[in-house]
Amino acid sequence: MSKWRLVAAVTLVTGIALFLTWSAALPPAPRLVDQVDRPMRRESAPIIVVGVLVSDTVVRTPVPMRSDPKYPLQLRKLVVDVENVLRGAPIPEIINVYYFGFAGAFDGPRPLGFWRLGDRRILWLRRDSGVLRTACDGWDGCTEGVWSGAHVGYRPDQQNPLQFSLVDFHLTRGTGTVNKIAFATEVSWQEPTGVPGLEEYAIEKLRYLALTEQDEIKSSACGSLWLYTVDRVKLNIKRDAKDAMDAAQCRCTDSDGHCD
Repeated sequence: MSKWRLVAAVTLVTGIALFLTWSAALPPAPRLVDQVDRPMRRESAPIIVVGVLVSDTVVRTPVPMRSDPKYPLQLRKLVVDVENVLRGAPIPEIINVYYFGFAGAFDGPRPLGFWRLGDRRILWLRRDSGVLRTACDGWDGCTEGVWSGAHVGYRPDQQNPLQFSLVDFHLTRGTGTVNKIAFATEVSWQEPTGVPGLEEYAIEKLRYLALTEQDEIKSSACGSLWLYTVDRVKLNIKRDAKDAMDAAQCRCTDSDGHCD
């Protein structure tokens, strides 16, 4: 064997050895089963965090769907920089979150994975096989975007239902750079009714935004207040919303709720 062939052979063997060593050092993929056909009610998720998405990578693909083995899924790992823990403390500052996304064509609501790195989201999670995973797979019913900035040091009031914390994140300006258009869209979002005191709480948040913000954000806050004046809600809620609109000098049309 020539000198150069000997060197090439040694290099190849060394490379294979290094690869096998590196592969053996990698943590094994968790043995998770998708829950696309068995969605978990997110309200019962034992862990809820707010964090920034750092990376989103494929762990294994394709993975046959449990309920329809002919349809492919992909197991993915999301790395999240946790900023707030709303339920389930203690949680590390950096966590790995696994979820099953679609690997084939789909037709329906927003699926998991339709986000961008750097986005801030609320995630409903649970533990399974020693790892964290989303409380849903496939369709995204267990994460929400937060466009109001970082809420450093925020701690939920344990005396109030979780929906109050969601109002805090969606209807309160945080710190850092805030995209006005995205935040304005978020402000137009409303929590479902039925939680005692929640509508009154949201109206106070919207009132403050309408008084302190400008342009698109003020317009969205006024529009959300206007909805409270025309929805089938209690008379005191309509009155509070109307008073907030008057205080902020909201100018909304009665026909479609467009506000200046």
